[in-house]
Amino acid sequence: MNKKEFSVLIALLFTTIFSICSQYIVQADSIKENTLRLHIIANSNSDFDQKQKIEVRDEILNMEDILPINAKDFNQAVEITQKNIFELEKRINSYLVNRNAGYTAKCSIENYYFDTTKYTDFALPQGEYKALTVKLGKAEGKNWWCVMYPALCSQSVGEIVLENQDDFIKTNQITARFKIVEIYENIKMKFSNKEYDKYNNL
Repeated sequence: MNKKEFSVLIALLFTTIFSICSQYIVQADSIKENTLRLHIIANSNSDFDQKQKIEVRDEILNMEDILPINAKDFNQAVEITQKNIFELEKRINSYLVNRNAGYTAKCSIENYYFDTTKYTDFALPQGEYKALTVKLGKAEGKNWWCVMYPALCSQSVGEIVLENQDDFIKTNQITARFKIVEIYENIKMKFSNKEYDKYNNL
């Protein structure tokens, strides 16, 4: 193989790699742009406050009349959630008063930055997501989250139940593609002037 042929081969190789990487990044961006999370941040890491976080979670998951269970798409899910957010906050605060928690909750729809999250059959890529955020008291404790759309957290255990897991990336495909997305996201963060709050599922 001469020098010219080798250069062409290297160029083709890089073009192929770039094409594959671009596909992964586009897929990851599509997932992030069409996923609505539920994000609950505890008042503190005390046993009492962490217990309250889980109990508030269960209360929220029982509010089926104001959750975007039947949303047709992501935008409608956000619209329904925004429409009912004050009612949601009111119900959570009523619960906290009855529990003598000593603090209240503040609900909002915000953008948060999450690490790659792996489940048995699927995974969510690292990056910024829109989330229904429930801040309990000072919101200085460990957080809990699940997917509200296109999935709904189970009312019993808070696990994710998906009607169509094809919307996400299969776990057996994550090793290479998620590494690519993570590298891309880390580079993007490095050159961004935006401050991110970064959360894991805790």
